[in-house]
Amino acid sequence: MRSRHYIITGIIAYFVFLVATVPAAPVIGVFEGRIPVSINNVSGTLWNGRANAITTNRNLTLKNVEWSFLPWRLLLASIAISVNAEFNGKPIDARLSTGISGSLSVDDLNMKLDAADAASLVSLPLGELSGTFQLHIDNAYIEQGQVPRVNGTLTWNQASITIAESANLGNVSVLINEKDESPLSGSISNKGGHLALNGTFTTTAQGAYSLQLSMKPNASASSNLSSSIAMFARKQGNGEFIFNNKGNLKQLGLM
Repeated sequence: MRSRHYIITGIIAYFVFLVATVPAAPVIGVFEGRIPVSINNVSGTLWNGRANAITTNRNLTLKNVEWSFLPWRLLLASIAISVNAEFNGKPIDARLSTGISGSLSVDDLNMKLDAADAASLVSLPLGELSGTFQLHIDNAYIEQGQVPRVNGTLTWNQASITIAESANLGNVSVLINEKDESPLSGSISNKGGHLALNGTFTTTAQGAYSLQLSMKPNASASSNLSSSIAMFARKQGNGEFIFNNKGNLKQLGLM
């Protein structure tokens, strides 16, 4: 039993040694064309490396990407790295890991993103957005063809949306979590602005989503704003407007 323990320990130690010393560029080059990303100007080792840019098949480009290997995750039968990068000049940091199943786990992700850049990444009828998104993901589980399971928060600061008229939304908060009946769900609210927001979104295991959003103009809102909202939302007797949107996450490129 003791000799078996020494053999396993030796194998793990040798693997860690390889990861720590093998140059990253030739290893990544072996997988070029087999993975859905393009990695440019790689330097360093598999343990601690850097790439000037990583571009996905959806033309999303991360720049100044740095990674470091997390050896303790081998005890959990997974390979994990800590990543720092930039997207459109904004910093991103997270821990990424994958196991035997090939699924991707994301932990402690933090990123900021201009609202206009975020709108270009998701195919939703959002109008013109301004402000800044700040995303924090406690944990997320992503598997090809499955609904992502995410727990975290999204804050939209100095939020504004323009369709026919510009609406100041103040600061918008979205609480994202997973539930037994809805793998990806969330609640929406705001403070300040021309509208009071209150909404929810849910998904099914097959990827169908449903968004319901209540918008109630306050005294600072113009009559033109109410007319603009009426173009896509249904007015209620109490003066609020209800917006409903349904579809599938596959249409948004999220599955």
